[in-house]
Amino acid sequence: MTDNINRLKDKDNPTETEKKHIPVIEGPSMMTAGGTYEVTVSVGIEPHVMEEDHYIEWIDLYLADQKIGRVDLGPSAEKAEATFKVTPNEELIGAKEFEVCHIRGVNVCGDCGLTSVITDFKAIESCNVHGLWESSMEVEVMSSKQKPGKKCSWKA
Repeated sequence: MTDNINRLKDKDNPTETEKKHIPVIEGPSMMTAGGTYEVTVSVGIEPHVMEEDHYIEWIDLYLADQKIGRVDLGPSAEKAEATFKVTPNEELIGAKEFEVCHIRGVNVCGDCGLTSVITDFKAIESCNVHGLWESSMEVEVMSSKQKPGKKCSWKA
C-alpha cells in the first residue's frame, strides 16, 4: 500500500499538484504525556478544492505509527481540513526509552531523569482524483513522570 502513496519530492520546489495535495500538519512540536492537544491537518499548501467531481475523501492522523483517527470529508465538506484531539501516553515513551535510551544512552535528561521520545505525526489523505498523499511532522513527547529526589530544571 505504501508504494501508492504520494509524497513531497522536493520541499523547496513543490509541483502544482503537490501544492494542492500535500497534507499540512499544524500542532505542537512538543507534548507532555497525558496532556490533550489539538492537531489540525489541512490539505494543500494551496487549499484543495471540494467540488462534486474533485474532493478529499478522508484524512487520517497517526502518532508514532499509532492511528489517532480518521475524518471523512467528501464533496459536501466546506474545506479539506480535519482537527484531531491527541493524548500521548507514557507507554509511547517507555517503549522508546527501552529501545533508544537503554541501548544507545540518549534522550534522558541528566538533571532530573525526565524522559522524552522524538517521533512524528503522519497524515495521510485520499483525493478521489489524485490518490493518497502523505506528510509528517516531528514532535517530541515528554514524560510527565520524574525520577524521585531530583527537581526538574527543564524549561519549555
